[in-house]
Amino acid sequence: MTAELRWDDLRIFLLLARTGTLTAAAEALGVHASTTHRRLSALEAALGARLFDRTPAGLTLTATGEAMRPLAAQVEDDVDALLRAVSGRDQSPRGTVRLTAPEPLLPLLVDSLATFRQRFPAVDLQVSFSDRFYDLSRREADVAVRPSAAPPERAVGRRVSSVAWAAYASAASVGAQAADALPWAVYGDDMARLAAATWWHESHSEDPVLMSVNSVSAMHRVVSCTPCRGLLPCFVGDRAAELTRLGPPIAAPESGLWILVHPDLRRATRVRSLLDHLWDALVAQRRLLAGTGQPTDPRALGQ
Repeated sequence: MTAELRWDDLRIFLLLARTGTLTAAAEALGVHASTTHRRLSALEAALGARLFDRTPAGLTLTATGEAMRPLAAQVEDDVDALLRAVSGRDQSPRGTVRLTAPEPLLPLLVDSLATFRQRFPAVDLQVSFSDRFYDLSRREADVAVRPSAAPPERAVGRRVSSVAWAAYASAASVGAQAADALPWAVYGDDMARLAAATWWHESHSEDPVLMSVNSVSAMHRVVSCTPCRGLLPCFVGDRAAELTRLGPPIAAPESGLWILVHPDLRRATRVRSLLDHLWDALVAQRRLLAGTGQPTDPRALGQ
């Protein structure tokens, strides 16, 4: 039985346990749901046990599946550690490097990433611009550029700069009425946990709200096109010609911008080359990131 058990099968089992549906697991793997179903059936046949109960709502772990889950997760950790250890010893600037960064940082990074590819043509650079926090320990990414108060556990990195936030409105909106009369667009869903969103709740929760959004990109769009005000990172708002900053950076807990990597990979030449390149590119943008790169509009909001 054990000779028929493959790591790929355990990986599918863990994805199914985490997502609860064949479709979600298939999307994560980039395959059809029928393929995932076939692989699950093969795994259950190899083990001689049913791992999931099939219900209209999705998949539920059986008692056997529950017992197997922590053991499979340990195998996953060991395989990831092995891959990182081998990859971290690679001393040639070639191979794949996967970078993740928040989508709003794309304008600050795209030129430098193109330059990196010109300097290191043997490195296959794969970039995911997303607000999702990719797990470096699970090898979802090799390098992360991430705003955070502190780096997460099992990651090392360098703090590039503080990241300032301020209130913005379109120049047309401010020209038509007083800034403090504009309703707010606010952050909802997971974005409601931002320090800037907490500041808004503590300082302006009694003000009228137009709508809530779930991303910085959506906030930028709404504030640019609608008579309202909203909070944006200064590196987004200060670069937008159609927006007016309504005051100095808000008095919220400071976050920083970090370049992060798993400790096992930081000495791999291809990874080290990208880390150094990103550092140089982002350090050049420190004033913009810290909110000191543009003049402040005098029409403040009582911050």
